[in-house]
Amino acid sequence: MYTIQQASLLVEIPASSIRYYEKIDLIPPIKRNTQDYRIFDDQDIELLKLIKCFRNLGMSIEDIRENISTLNLEQEEINTQAILVQHKKKLEEQIEVLNSYIHEIDGKIVT
Repeated sequence: MYTIQQASLLVEIPASSIRYYEKIDLIPPIKRNTQDYRIFDDQDIELLKLIKCFRNLGMSIEDIRENISTLNLEQEEINTQAILVQHKKKLEEQIEVLNSYIHEIDGKIVT
């Protein structure tokens, strides 16, 4: 079991972000000890690591929420792979749109 500070150090996410994730129901309510302090188990840590990974890949909180709701943590690798493939496709579509904007701007720039 880990305190919020220990969890924060392990996953390299600020404790304030972890509290926020709990507040917005991105993660399930964290168990509490008799002093009402949050206590994190290994599964909580793995979920936070996954959230950090998704955030580092540019995934929005809403997309993470949607993906985590379908995630079976016992089969994390299989599900994570599908989520990443879907996210990659979304990013490629965004790149295409941005490239079309750049092409349009290039056409309007007089050199």
